[in-house]
Amino acid sequence: MNCGTAAGAASDDAAWASRIVEQLPTADARQLARAAADGPAAVQTLRAQAGAAVLRGACDQLLSKLPGERSAYLAGLLAGAAQAFERARQRQHIDVVWTGPETGSGAGRLTAATVTGLIGQARREILIVSYATHSEPAIESALAAAAKRGVEITILAERHEDNPAYTAADPPFPGLRAIRLRWPASLRPAWAALHAKIIVVDDSIALVGSANFTSRAMDSNFECGILITGGPEPRAIRDHITELQARGYLVRSSA
Repeated sequence: MNCGTAAGAASDDAAWASRIVEQLPTADARQLARAAADGPAAVQTLRAQAGAAVLRGACDQLLSKLPGERSAYLAGLLAGAAQAFERARQRQHIDVVWTGPETGSGAGRLTAATVTGLIGQARREILIVSYATHSEPAIESALAAAAKRGVEITILAERHEDNPAYTAADPPFPGLRAIRLRWPASLRPAWAALHAKIIVVDDSIALVGSANFTSRAMDSNFECGILITGGPEPRAIRDHITELQARGYLVRSSA
């Protein structure tokens, strides 16, 4: 094996370990690393005792990689990934974001200002997922500025063609340079709605909440969201959408 091939294999193994660990609580990830160090029998024992399906699945993936003298190597990758994710979680910051009546308590940030602020700080990528998505002026302006500075924008929005209960006919933010995705009616259960409300910026910040990308949700309704800065969750949200597209559940939209 040449140096390039070896480096590529090591990179693939490290990515595999990260994907495993980001799905597990820290304690379970460390258990898995210890079992890997002890070999296949220890991993099988851990699997038999695991109450969570995700840990059993991680054990199965690990067992498929353990033949030969890879126990110590894979254990080190898993332990290192667990430590890295734990540090990232410790650096994570959570804020509450509101639309609606103010109490003066200072608990939380305003939805409209948060969304436009997130778009304004984006340098690489913006993902927007929303049910009702209208061309709200402040958001439209912020997105246009982001596109102008080279930010890749992806919008996953509900469509009347895919959900007859959704009445808006026009695509949001016409003229905006963006990748537009949809969840086709043929690939969803009957009467299912694309109901998530998410914005992810640069895989490092995510806002998840009740507010659609509309003027009423930004300024008038009673809405609540959680703003996650740092940690693995923003990237995990983005990766989930990417994987849904890769598996064909989400497809590119022409409008």
